[in-house]
Amino acid sequence: MHQQKDLFLRIWPFFVVFFIYNFAAVALTQYFGRDELHLYFNQFSNPYFDKFFVYYTDFGTLYLFFILLGYLFWTNTRRMFLYLFTAETAASLISVFFKNVYFSETLRPGYYFTHKNINIILVKNYAIQMAATFPSGHSLTATVIAMTLCLLTKNRWLQLFFALLFPSIAISRIYLSRHFAIDTVGGSMIGFFIFIFTYYIINTIKNNKIDEKIIRNRTIK
Repeated sequence: MHQQKDLFLRIWPFFVVFFIYNFAAVALTQYFGRDELHLYFNQFSNPYFDKFFVYYTDFGTLYLFFILLGYLFWTNTRRMFLYLFTAETAASLISVFFKNVYFSETLRPGYYFTHKNINIILVKNYAIQMAATFPSGHSLTATVIAMTLCLLTKNRWLQLFFALLFPSIAISRIYLSRHFAIDTVGGSMIGFFIFIFTYYIINTIKNNKIDEKIIRNRTIK
């Protein structure tokens, strides 16, 4: 029988990392300004980071999402599978709505600074995206994945390690000039609150079958 537990108590290391990053991103944006903050961090580009972040930014989100989804499908309960799948689907739809309705003309930093003839270091052979910079979909997905991973273990050090997925992905988006820092805050907040909402809604389901493993039940039948 599934016993509902407070999400904060289960994965508090994630909450600590999440709020430290977002507070820092908002505070620095407020202090320096959105553009100035991005240009400041853009100075620290180097070829090694270029190669790492180009691959890591997608592996840590899109590829990791499907790997984790498959892992939960084959080894875990329907409830855990639904946490990840439902939260990511709902949050992504909300993100796409905001991008296409309210922020479709908001330029991404790579194109924004180039268009204004401001010197910016861009990763060689990495395509520049133009519009719809807010919110960051990668930061959203990284938040949902990190929260799901933290739920899979009670080890606080492992939870801390998993929690670092979100800020590392957010930093990769800023480094690649795909997003401003404030965009990563917006994306992560959508993923964060949708996951919390999903967690408690799914935990209202009392049917014992939701806590059974998906594959094992199929083989029994």
